[in-house]
Order: sequence, then C-alpha cells, then structure tokens
Amino acid sequence: MNFENIDEFGDEELHFWTSLTKIQFNSILQRTPSLGTRSDCPATVLGIYLVKIRTGESDERLASKFNMSRRTFERKLQTARQCLSEDFMPLYLGLDHLTRADVITRNLSIPSHIFGGNQNEKGIFVMDGTYLYVQKSSNFLFQRKTYSLHKFKNLVKPFLVVCTDGYVIDVVVPYPATTSDASILRHLLENRGFRDSISISEECGYVPHPPSRGRGEQLTTPDANKSRLITMCRWVIEAINGRFKKDYKIFRHTYFNVAMRNMMTDFKITAAIINAIRHPFEDSAYVDQFISIINDRMGRENELAQFVIENNMNRQRVAFLPLDGNNPDYRDFPQMTLEDLTLFTLGSYHLRLARSYCNEHMRPNGVYLIELYRQRELLNNKILLRGRIQSRHVRARQYYTYMSENSS
Repeated sequence: MNFENIDEFGDEELHFWTSLTKIQFNSILQRTPSLGTRSDCPATVLGIYLVKIRTGESDERLASKFNMSRRTFERKLQTARQCLSEDFMPLYLGLDHLTRADVITRNLSIPSHIFGGNQNEKGIFVMDGTYLYVQKSSNFLFQRKTYSLHKFKNLVKPFLVVCTDGYVIDVVVPYPATTSDASILRHLLENRGFRDSISISEECGYVPHPPSRGRGEQLTTPDANKSRLITMCRWVIEAINGRFKKDYKIFRHTYFNVAMRNMMTDFKITAAIINAIRHPFEDSAYVDQFISIINDRMGRENELAQFVIENNMNRQRVAFLPLDGNNPDYRDFPQMTLEDLTLFTLGSYHLRLARSYCNEHMRPNGVYLIELYRQRELLNNKILLRGRIQSRHVRARQYYTYMSENSS
C-alpha cells in the first residue's frame, strides 16, 4: 500500500483500510506537521497507524503487508502516536479545546428543552464509562483490580465526556474494572450507579436527576418519567461507544499486557479522529412532536397504574381470560403506523427491542399470550389488556404490562 500517492487508492479501498476518505486523510496529515519533520514518508507513517487501529491486526502481519520488518513497523507506529498526540489530538480533544459557548451550540433540542434554562442557556454533556478488555495478569493486584464480576473478564474503563450531538469533549484515563461510574464521577469532581455522588454533585453546583428506588420496589410515575427523560438524552454516548468498536477493531480485541502502555493513547487519538470526521447527530424529524408530548404527559397522573395497584391486578388470574381472534368482546385492535408508534414510544429504541421481546414470547404455534379483563364496568366500560413480559436479564422474573383502551 502506497500512502505517499493517496490517489492510487480507490475510495472504497481507502475507507476499508483507514475508515477515511482521501480528503479526510489529507486533512489529518496537514494538521500533523511534525510527521513531515520526523519522517521522510509522513503519509506512510500516518497510514500505518490508521490501518493498525482500523484492523487490529498483529504488527507482524501488517509489517508484511507494508514490506518492512516488524521492528521498523513498530518504530513508525510509535512515531505516528507521538506526532498525533502532540499536534492533532489537542485540536479535537481535551477540556480546554472547547469553550462553554461551543458546548452550548452543540446542544440538541430535547436535552436543551429538558435541562436547559429559559434565560441562561446551559452547556449539557453526557458522561459514561466504556470497556476495553485486557489480558489476564500474573500480577495479583492488577488481576484483582481489572477482573469484572459483571462481565467475567479482565477490563479497564475509559470514561467519556460527550456533547449531546455526540462530539467527544474528553476521555479520562482508564479506571479499574472494580470502579463504579459513581466512584469515577466522585473522583473527577473532587480531583473524587452516580447515585453515590449526588451530595458532591450538589456541592459543586450540579443538579442531579437520578431517581432511586429501594430493592424490589418500582419507580413511582413521576420518577419513572424523570428516568425516561435521562434515557432520551443519554443514547448519544452509547452510540459513540459503539462507534469506537465498530469502526476501529483494535478496541474489540483483548489487549495484550505488553501493548497496554499504548492503549489509552490510541483511544484518545481515535476519539480525536472521530470528532474530526464524524457528522454530528441531529435532532429527530419528530423533535417538535416529542417536546409537545413531553410537556403534555410529564405532569399527568397514571390512572391505569393507580387502578392496577389499588385492585392488586398482578395477583388476579380468574378476572382475565386469554385473548384470541374469535373473542366477541374485542375484535378491533388499534391500527398504528410506524410514525404513530414512534411518537407513542418517543423514539425508535423501544421499537428495535420489540422484535426481540416478541421472539421471546412467541409460542410454537405462533400465539402471543395476551389477556383480556372481564369486568369492564370497573373501568367505566374501557377495555383492559394484560401481557406477561419475561425479564431479559433475570430468568426467574416476569413483568406484567397493561394497556387500556376506550371502547369508542
């Protein structure tokens, strides 16, 4: 591969090996002038590094691809890391490369409406940790700190700070697998689930919004609505976390211990590259309708939930009968378009999960278990349907979901 003459590459071939277009490749090269002073072949050095993080292949295999020894290949990799860290990365990553006004301009409409102010607009960002898997170690202390009882693997957790349009503000040094997100935020705020850091967050002037519940309890309707508001805003950081491992395979693999010295440098450079080339997320086409629905429903009482709790419906079996297509009491289920469902669920996340839930509950004969409440007079002649949902996390747990419909 001859990166010195980038025009020899086809567009698809270059994207396959580097995830970039020719314009993007040349832009990164121009913004890293030290490559030209430290190497006679700056484009080749940059290309070697991009191919490495893109493919995650071994140094020996990639060295043969570039017709050089492994030692020469590794020297060029290290040169690229140093030059990109010094010249390119500070332009696109770090708390001091953006102003508060820059962050505010990247606010999407829904987070701005939910958490912004009417007079003084606020800079809104989302924080979360991601996982990088590492090799087992004979160092017992390192082994204990990196082994995750949740993932049953050794890993470290880089911590991302992201604008609501997906722009990565900064990547904080990796934390041990045993460190919770709450502990990471406490560490960051003190220079110290986020629920444990509420007090220090409030002391620093932040307004936390994580509703909490006791073990075995369910969130109240107001708290559940607040939790949904957080979910509507935090999806961007999950999408960015996925971008790292989807486009740059080196982060899918398990890092060998000898390579861990370069792990966070590679991760930060990759974050800067994503910022430089990625088109920011935009508001949904339904954003105005979403905001209108949020305003309408946030303060509304959940009459159905109150009826279910007061009448202890979860423990009633005789009052319900299985629903089938021949039931004379219920024939016309509401017909909803994809747009109707998107507005009903305030986004596409639940719609994507629906297929998996349906597959979980389909019986061999293709019947989905839905029950119809017999005593309609207790609901002012409304129709009440109940479905049983198997927890996707816990095998022994099931949930009931209810839907009421006006018979007219």
